[in-house]
Amino acid sequence: MKNHLQFSWWKYLLVLLIPAVIWTSVFQALAKPNADERVGVLYVGQSLDAELLQQQLAAALPELSSQSLLAVTVTQTEIPELNYRNILISRTFDHDIIIIEKSSLQPDGNQMIFHFLPEGLQACFPGASFYSEDGGEGEMLPVGMVLDPDSGSRFFDFCRTDEPCYLFFSPESVNFDTKNGNGNPGNDAALQTAYYLLEVTP
Repeated sequence: MKNHLQFSWWKYLLVLLIPAVIWTSVFQALAKPNADERVGVLYVGQSLDAELLQQQLAAALPELSSQSLLAVTVTQTEIPELNYRNILISRTFDHDIIIIEKSSLQPDGNQMIFHFLPEGLQACFPGASFYSEDGGEGEMLPVGMVLDPDSGSRFFDFCRTDEPCYLFFSPESVNFDTKNGNGNPGNDAALQTAYYLLEVTP
């Protein structure tokens, strides 16, 4: 019996640990807000005061949108060049808006991550400066928006950089009031977030 325990103790440990891990995972999944109950902004670079922006955005959104939100998050990260595309694709499932500073942007292939901007979203930002990439046969199509530090927009109250940044809309988001083909009418918290950052009046 002693020899059996000496060589098989790990089996008993697994029997105890596996149910605990499963229950923890289940409760974490249940506790996570649904996609239409949260708004997330991801900043790729080093220049953003993410904590301050998160506080200000969480305070502003209840007055800007009637959508009921359980979580408003702003996250800052850096992405290795080799994993740029795969990481950003995965982040589109958890973030509605992704902003990338110029020095962190890979200039080709972003349309494979964020897709070309639907006309409905373009129409929400008349006069905006759009970031475009080749849509085929030399036609340049908008993928995101250019945030110019000289524009005086609210975003640069939180972002201390002299270089442009690029704002992209997640194609997976359900919080753009159906302008990207997803979600339900009235779920506009991510759209209102973009208006807030750009100081645009809809």
